[in-house]
Amino acid sequence: MEAGPALAWLLLLSLLADCLKAAQSRDFTVKDIIYLHPSTTPYPGGFKCFTCEKAADNYECNRWAPDIYCPRETRYCYTQHTMEVTGNSISVTKRCVPLEDCLSTGCRDSEHEGHKVGNQANDGTP
Repeated sequence: MEAGPALAWLLLLSLLADCLKAAQSRDFTVKDIIYLHPSTTPYPGGFKCFTCEKAADNYECNRWAPDIYCPRETRYCYTQHTMEVTGNSISVTKRCVPLEDCLSTGCRDSEHEGHKVGNQANDGTP
């Protein structure tokens, strides 16, 4: 065998050996998993809620509200809808809340004359 092809093979094998050394395996971190799989949750049992602050109505809130992962200390998606007595919407607020914020759900009179406030938490609230 001539020196040229033998040297080419030697250089090729050397290059392949260097490539194999450079690709070392490692364990995935939580950051890697979240980056690679955006549908995974940031922590076990994590969930998302639509969030908006004082939107004009439910449609506007849902249309523009970001769907965010809730903090670990929260357990429910909460909606507060303020309406006139006639049923016209005044404002809608949606956010992630802990259990304590869901204990008084339902419709109640507001401090403002002629307004009603409806509170609702997602299913499973006590």
